[in-house]
Amino acid sequence: MSLPIRAKLTIWYTTLLCATLITFGSIVYVVLSRSITASIDKRLTSLAEMVSKAVFRPGTVTLPKDFDIFLEHFFGIKTSGNYIQLLDKYGKIVFISSTLGKNHIPLSGKAYHHAIGGNISYETIDNVGQYPARIIIFPMMEKGQVISILQVGAPLQESAVIISALFYILTLGIPLTIILASGVGWFLAKKALSPVDEITRMAKKIEAGSLNERLKVSGPKDELGRLTETFNDMIARLELSFKQMKQFTADASHELKTPLTVLKGEMEIALKAEKTVEGLKETIRSSLEEIDKMSSIVKTLLDLARIDSRIKLPKDKVSLNEIIEERFNQTMPLAKYKGVDMTIVKNEKVVVTGDILRIGQLIFNLVDNAIKYTVKGGKIQISLEQESDWAIITVLDTGIGIAKEDIPYIFDRFYRVDKARTRAEGGVGLGLSICKEIVDAHEGRIEVESKVGKGSIFRVYLPITSKTDELLNELGFA
Repeated sequence: MSLPIRAKLTIWYTTLLCATLITFGSIVYVVLSRSITASIDKRLTSLAEMVSKAVFRPGTVTLPKDFDIFLEHFFGIKTSGNYIQLLDKYGKIVFISSTLGKNHIPLSGKAYHHAIGGNISYETIDNVGQYPARIIIFPMMEKGQVISILQVGAPLQESAVIISALFYILTLGIPLTIILASGVGWFLAKKALSPVDEITRMAKKIEAGSLNERLKVSGPKDELGRLTETFNDMIARLELSFKQMKQFTADASHELKTPLTVLKGEMEIALKAEKTVEGLKETIRSSLEEIDKMSSIVKTLLDLARIDSRIKLPKDKVSLNEIIEERFNQTMPLAKYKGVDMTIVKNEKVVVTGDILRIGQLIFNLVDNAIKYTVKGGKIQISLEQESDWAIITVLDTGIGIAKEDIPYIFDRFYRVDKARTRAEGGVGLGLSICKEIVDAHEGRIEVESKVGKGSIFRVYLPITSKTDELLNELGFA
């Protein structure tokens, strides 16, 4: 079962906090314990040195009874609360302070060997008195030889109380802190993620028929704010796509309906009326014209569908100057038929990477469009030049031009500035749409300048193939 995000956040937060508190508590416990032990060891060392200096007599280790009281009265060394035990070099007890009572301080083999070697050592012993005791094993030396071993100890009552109190505080405090932090973390996670629930509820209400609705953007421009804005942008694009699809469907239906209606009418008239062979031929000829129009529309729609599918374009090396020359020769008869003077004013050698067929279609559509809307006696100039990393194709005509308010829409599908004139020319309003799609597929751009009655200038910018790209293509890395 998948956990909700707030539960995951709470678990992660609680786990991290738990690990942090346990680690911190352990460090504090160990550091404090060692600090207290070091402080006691320092005090015991000082006391052992004073005792050894006060009682040491060359050649003897014999001490009087109640020597600890004697030290306090005559030498000012306070031994109350501490244990003192003196051993000979063989480990036999010579003296025990009154604070030990009937007990004695045990000496481990390890500590004894350290002392015989002339080294000071420390031990914590549990079986001395009511509380554990910290003991220093201090060798007393004469002429480099150990003559006795002094043990001075202190009960760990106060330190044990402090350490125990700290242990209980950590043992009880850490779980309580974790439980409290878990509750607070759950609350904060719920509050932080509440906008996500709101976004989810609002998004569920948005359907295909209500794409005009938007999510409410409130609060700071944080991650959730940017998410909401991104979601709104996505809905806006979907809304635009749905509108374009509806408009496209309606326009396509309308364009196909007209020739179908004409074709049906002519067929019905042909069936009802008595016609001669020539009359029937004329009817069939007219029907074929309408069928050609429908075929042209369907072919253009298929071209748009293929481009829209964003199928990976071939990465051919395309010599634009050669394609310009080919399309110029292909459309020259149309220009001559309309009495239009068409020339190539510049045709530099430029190579781009792309689909040679689509680029050829792009140039043909632009030139064909210029011929259609340039009146007899007009001029068309075609040029190709390189500027920086761009190949620039320019088609200039002195035709009827395009109104300023129509320019933003001329690349929309089925958009026609003058519908009657366009139908007379045989167009359906898809040529420039195809040009725009081809240019976009090649990561270029298309621009237009136009004035009514003065003509139009179409400029296409296509990225030029770099030497690096050519080398990668030749090596097979592209």
